[in-house]
Amino acid sequence: MNRSGGGLSLILLLLSGGLLDGDCLSMEVVVERGARLALHTQAATQVHAGHSEQRVLATVAEDGWFSYAPRAVVPHAHADYHAMTHVSLAGGARTLVADSLSPGRVLFGECFQYRQVRLDLDVTRDNALLARERAVIRPDAALRCAQWGGFSHVLGAYMLGAGDAPHLTPGEGVRLGATELAGGGRFVRALADRASTLDDLLIDLSAQWWRTCAD
Repeated sequence: MNRSGGGLSLILLLLSGGLLDGDCLSMEVVVERGARLALHTQAATQVHAGHSEQRVLATVAEDGWFSYAPRAVVPHAHADYHAMTHVSLAGGARTLVADSLSPGRVLFGECFQYRQVRLDLDVTRDNALLARERAVIRPDAALRCAQWGGFSHVLGAYMLGAGDAPHLTPGEGVRLGATELAGGGRFVRALADRASTLDDLLIDLSAQWWRTCAD
């Protein structure tokens, strides 16, 4: 997982064909003191029509390292999806938390046909808020140019804790921006026209972040 050889990298598997109407998946993660954990997903998360939820609650003890970098969410036509992520950090802990959103099943003619995607994220350290995101995306052709420009896929990543921030160079077909956060750390937003482009960017971002941790 990182050059020091320490830590555990896990790939999460969703055995069903995706999230169905009424599904609510919950995951609780505890990273003990000094431990290192990286979570990924095997493939994109397919979100079927109807309402579904996914919740991630992570507690990272002192000097722990935790990254959560799933592949893109693909909301199908008429999908209403709500993701909730909360990461609680102790002193000296670090985290990278990312999300990636596709416009839908493009090959099925379902581009931007979902009802709503809601993304809620909170990261705290010793009960003090470090980062918060409340995003509600409702497809609207009249607003799409202002929301997405000429792109269709979006990635967001929060990197919090000590260490140098990764240096990313946007490739062809990517628009990339980074913001320093008031409580420390950095937020990265990327736009692209292909999910694979953002997958490659997230792999590079995660690899750099873990190398920074190990150095």
